[in-house]
Amino acid sequence: MAKHQLSQQEIDSIFNAATGSNPSADAAAAPYDFRCLDRIPKSQVSSIHFLHEAFVRSLSSSLTVYLRSYVSGSLISVDQLPYSDFAEALPTPTCLVYVAMEPYEGHALIEVSPTLIAPILDLILGGDGKVTTELDREITELEKNLLEGFFQIVTHDLRETWKPVVAVSFAASSIETSVQLSGRFVPTEAVVSIAMEMRIGEIVGMVNLAIPSITLKTMGQKFEQQWGPRKSENPATEKAIKQALARSLQVTVECEHSGATIKLKDLLNLSVGDIFTLRPGLDESVNILVNETPKFKGLLAVSPNNSRTVVLE
Repeated sequence: MAKHQLSQQEIDSIFNAATGSNPSADAAAAPYDFRCLDRIPKSQVSSIHFLHEAFVRSLSSSLTVYLRSYVSGSLISVDQLPYSDFAEALPTPTCLVYVAMEPYEGHALIEVSPTLIAPILDLILGGDGKVTTELDREITELEKNLLEGFFQIVTHDLRETWKPVVAVSFAASSIETSVQLSGRFVPTEAVVSIAMEMRIGEIVGMVNLAIPSITLKTMGQKFEQQWGPRKSENPATEKAIKQALARSLQVTVECEHSGATIKLKDLLNLSVGDIFTLRPGLDESVNILVNETPKFKGLLAVSPNNSRTVVLE
């Protein structure tokens, strides 16, 4: 009998027929985005949202004192996106400050909309801040020097807000006017964009903060320690501590009993000297309230010194 050596294609055909697989019907390979390695989990994004709600409140108070004008703010959104998308959404020219994040590598970026720059400069120079004209030109070197104090307030409040989570020394390094002028960010780099709306007097504008996701990712464990669920290593010890602390708590204890019923017409006809009987009597149960919450049942009694007491049932 002549021998026939099977080719690789014939071997594959026999194998596929035996297993019932059809290579042409297999799902197409999905492209893998290597940028996802820089991204942080949604739980950490939620923690950053909570953190910067506190930052906006603190910054509003600080700027109110610094600018001598009422400042309020609110957190609009916290998103994770490529830096190129963040940069494309910014106006040009605008006011940008790159912020060092010692001891971590890289920089954060703060952008203040041109709508707010004019009233801020006016207030710094002693004006009333009622400047409705938007600054549609590049900031001069003199104006950059005037804004240094403003950004020192912003970075100081950032440091204080982040201190309970992780010690980061935020410090403004340079003020620029175009997001394309610096090479501190790679266009495809993932950043966490924090959008805040600030109101200075009657003027409303945006303040945007971008922090590299890769930097935040290195802080992930500290975020989990701050906001993650805390499990007691020894439940018996925790219970004993709670009981010991509870023994010194003071509570209000009251005795409540329902009175007698009376018709409205009789109530309206009451006059000085009238007598009516209140119930319950000494042989009827009453409610005992702890901090206004019914906890026990009891009986009214009279002590040897003729004071009213309650006996727990």
